[in-house]
Amino acid sequence: MQYLELFSTEELLALAALDLEKEQLDKGLAKLKYLTKQSVVSDELDSMLGSVYAKLRLFNLAADHYALLLERTPSRLHERFQLGMVYREMNELEKAAECWDVVLKEDGTYPPVLFHKALLHLTIEDVSESKTLLNKLVATADSDNYYVERARNVLEDINLSESEPKPSTTAEQVH
Repeated sequence: MQYLELFSTEELLALAALDLEKEQLDKGLAKLKYLTKQSVVSDELDSMLGSVYAKLRLFNLAADHYALLLERTPSRLHERFQLGMVYREMNELEKAAECWDVVLKEDGTYPPVLFHKALLHLTIEDVSESKTLLNKLVATADSDNYYVERARNVLEDINLSESEPKPSTTAEQVH
């Protein structure tokens, strides 16, 4: 890895980003870890490390790097959304919701947060809030937004499940 000394921090970050785009996580991670060992402090470094560790399902490490970045730069909405995704994967649903609430306070129509928070509400069986968030997403995002079609599909599934007859469990019908 001595050859990495030939490059500046900016060059290594750019090269690591290219590696990550090509899904060459090992090469990208090597460059990022080299920068970490050089005591580089950078929002982009922590953002990329958070992303790589999340892809590798090393969620504690991902959360650590996103948290470091957000301590320095709390206005980074994408990384706060990603931290919420990491918490969701760790089954820390309250922390995920807290992250997403912060994003929605800054941008009340942030499509990825509206969608994933709606799914979170479905997991805790709060169908009403889920529908509210999905309808808001469909109403406010561009029609070609990735999350709009997904939101419509989820709404359709919810509406279908609500229109299905509910099984009856009265004593008369059981016997």
